[in-house]
Amino acid sequence: MSSRHRTRRTTLASACLAACSIPLSALAGTPSTLPDVNVTASHGAPVAFAGVPETVITRAEIDRLQATSVLSLLENRAGMNLVNQGGPGKLTTASIWGMSGSQTLVLIDGVRIGSLTAGAAYLENLPVALIDHIDIIKGPRSGQYGADAMGGVIQIFTRKGKEGIQPSLSIAGGSNKTFETSANVSGGNGPFDYSIGASHQGTGGFNAYTDTTGSPYAVNQPDNDGYRNNSANVRLNYTGKNGARIGVHWLGTNAFTDYDGSSFAGNQQRSRQQNFGLDGALMKIGIWQLRASAGRNIERQTQYYDGSYVSEYNSRQDSFSLANDFSIGQGLLTLGADRLNDHVSSSVNYDVTSRHNNGLFAQYATQIADLSIQTALRHDSNSQFGTANTGSVDLSWQLNPSLALTGGYGTGFHVPSFNFLYYPGGYANPDLRPEHARTVRLGFNWQNNNGWTSSLTAFRTRTRDLIASSASTNYVPYNINQAQSIGAEWQLGWHNADWAVNSSATWISAVDRETGLSIPRQPKWSGRIDVDRKFGAWRMGMTVRGQTATHESTFSQINNGFATADLRLSYAYGHNWHFEAKLSNVLDKQYQTAYDYNQAGRTVLFTLRYGL
Repeated sequence: MSSRHRTRRTTLASACLAACSIPLSALAGTPSTLPDVNVTASHGAPVAFAGVPETVITRAEIDRLQATSVLSLLENRAGMNLVNQGGPGKLTTASIWGMSGSQTLVLIDGVRIGSLTAGAAYLENLPVALIDHIDIIKGPRSGQYGADAMGGVIQIFTRKGKEGIQPSLSIAGGSNKTFETSANVSGGNGPFDYSIGASHQGTGGFNAYTDTTGSPYAVNQPDNDGYRNNSANVRLNYTGKNGARIGVHWLGTNAFTDYDGSSFAGNQQRSRQQNFGLDGALMKIGIWQLRASAGRNIERQTQYYDGSYVSEYNSRQDSFSLANDFSIGQGLLTLGADRLNDHVSSSVNYDVTSRHNNGLFAQYATQIADLSIQTALRHDSNSQFGTANTGSVDLSWQLNPSLALTGGYGTGFHVPSFNFLYYPGGYANPDLRPEHARTVRLGFNWQNNNGWTSSLTAFRTRTRDLIASSASTNYVPYNINQAQSIGAEWQLGWHNADWAVNSSATWISAVDRETGLSIPRQPKWSGRIDVDRKFGAWRMGMTVRGQTATHESTFSQINNGFATADLRLSYAYGHNWHFEAKLSNVLDKQYQTAYDYNQAGRTVLFTLRYGL
């Protein structure tokens, strides 16, 4: 089996925003471009709530960091763990608070993405040039979204338009024969807004994998593993009176990557993704408003060996949702239902190729004096696994204008992937049970008028029936009776007209409670600091990040701890032109986040960019 498988303000919103501690990433040197209401934490309901741990990465920050991948934006941020298997275009997963990548829900403009066969969302082909902002909600959100949101939710919003016409473009080149280009035009006229964009990424790459096991079954192809990706997106919106709106969006990617493999698993892969969405809301009538959405995500993965066809794995997810919002005094009550249809097709024969899930959910958010409350309850009925009930309660108590205490409790569940359940050849276990988790957290948000912000969240998650695999079971998946993650994340930021400093640190202890052994690929410590200084038309910046050692499922295979540094320089001239240079991995550090999968050494990238 190939290694590749695997909004609108309301009274409540205004009140909650007054109590909200500004996310650190919003303070990165330029005025915040965040949406008025963070809809990710509330499953699309127009509620702003300060009590949910979150990180928001704006378009301004993406440009300032000169980011070329979602990986470079997310790695070593507070509460996050990123695993990459060999550089650009290679398998990349994200996990939150010690959960696995499969237990993190990833959305594009509200529509789920991910491979149903592998059971995880891969981030390597998502085009940074077409992203407006990213919301990261930490802690279980199954009470709103159902399965897969055990650890949290990552939502990626594509670019959108505003009044007038705003073109942007970029061209870049650098080490490893890297060439990137993008173009976007967005705008708006009255109630209409639009955004249309395209991007290309290409690199000759480097040797993604070096075997050190000495196994006779190991792959050893010491060549450069290249990557190219062509992407495009369209987003159209109409906003009427009294909250009426309708929007449609599409994102497509077509990527081809080389990797080290065999005639059985292939050494090349073409990945094609199509993500469609339609969402809207009726005009608000009295206290009631109806919202609806529909989406489809298609992922096609075809493997080749030196150009010859080997295998194919395709996934399709169709989602539908209806939600009723009732404004009741200071509160907002949401009652809704949704359906998710999953279907797989493949060059291998799965015993089961489809399933569906029906969900009913309720959510209530309100503010009582200085206490903000958000609660959620959900019932899921899955055609494979029966029923599941989940929920959450989130609290924020504003002690004074600068300091708020936060806390919460939530439950979540995750259903096994089609590969885990039905992959032929003795690699599957059809008797697997869904995973279930409970998380409790406590923390604070703090800010002052001098540009300082800080937040601290401590958490504990206990999971039952966690799915794992190891060499001792010939990698056949099985359920662990109990697992536990205990940890804390801390963020500290400071900004003024010229400086922007954002820092974070995470400590996590994730173990199998039955054996006491730690969970693979989860560092105990990780951290990151981004520092930028503006000198007139010039801007200089540095990122330092790192983590402690991790291990694979065999425990003897160790991924050593590491620290890396990036430097960047930008010069603004003319009318919205920018010349940028970035030196990554300045000390040419050799490191890995997955055993024997290499990361890039020292590289340089030069970019010419036009945009507001």
